[in-house]
Amino acid sequence: MEVMNYLLDYLGVFLLVFARILGIFVTAPIFNYNNIPLYGKMGFSLFLAVILVPMVNIPEALELSHFYIMLFISAKELMTGMMIGFICYLFLSSVYLAGHIIDMEIGFSIASVINPQDDTEIPIMANVLYFMATLMLLITNGHHTLIRGLVQSFNMIPLNGLNMNIFMIDKIISILITTFIISFKIAAPILAAIFITNVLLGILARTMPQMNVFVVGMPLKISVGLIVMVMIIPLYAGFFEYVFDSMFENLKDFLSLINRG
Repeated sequence: MEVMNYLLDYLGVFLLVFARILGIFVTAPIFNYNNIPLYGKMGFSLFLAVILVPMVNIPEALELSHFYIMLFISAKELMTGMMIGFICYLFLSSVYLAGHIIDMEIGFSIASVINPQDDTEIPIMANVLYFMATLMLLITNGHHTLIRGLVQSFNMIPLNGLNMNIFMIDKIISILITTFIISFKIAAPILAAIFITNVLLGILARTMPQMNVFVVGMPLKISVGLIVMVMIIPLYAGFFEYVFDSMFENLKDFLSLINRG
C-alpha cells in the first residue's frame, strides 16, 4: 500500500520515468525485437518504472500541473530514451554493415534471408554476424549494463533535462564514423582474402584465356570466404567485446552532452 500511495502522489514523475524507459525499449538492441510481445515490453517498462521512481531525483523547477506541459515533457523523455537506445543500435548496426560488405565480396548478396527480429531482408553473413554479436552481448551481460546505463541516465540527465545542442550532433557524427571503422575492421580479413583470390583469378585469366573465370571464380570466392570466416570466428569474440566497450563508453559521453546547453 505504501508503494501505491507513493506512486499516486508522484504519478506525473512515474509517467515521465515510464516514457524514458519505453523510449529505450523502442530503439535499443535486444529489447526492441519484434518477437518480444508488446505487452511484455510494456509490463517490463512499468516494472522498471515502479522500481526507479523512488530513486529518481526530482528537479525543483519541474512543473507538472498542466496537461499540455506534462505531455510536452513526456515527449521529451520519450525522445531521450529513444536517443539512448539509438546510440546502442548504431554500434550493433556496424555488424550488419560488415556482413553486407562481406556478402558483396564473396557473392552472397544475391541471396537474402528474413531477420525475425525486425522482419527485414538481410544478406546471409550479415544475419550470422548479427546473431553472433547478439549472443556475445547476452553472454557478457551487456543487457544488464544497458539497464544500468538507463538507471545512470536519470542522474546524468534529470527529468526535463533534454537540451538539443551542437555537441550532440558532433558526437553522433563521431559515432557514425566509429561504426564505419568498426565495420571495416570486422570485414577486413575476408576482404584481404578475397582480394588475393581476385588477383590470382586475374593471373589465371591472363595465362589461360580459355578458362571461364566467372564460373570458376564464384564458387572459389565463396569457399575462400567461408574458410577464412571459420578460421577467424574465435577472434570475433574478443572483437565484439571491444565493440560493446566502445558502445557503452560513447553512450556515457553522449549522456553527458545531452543536458549541456
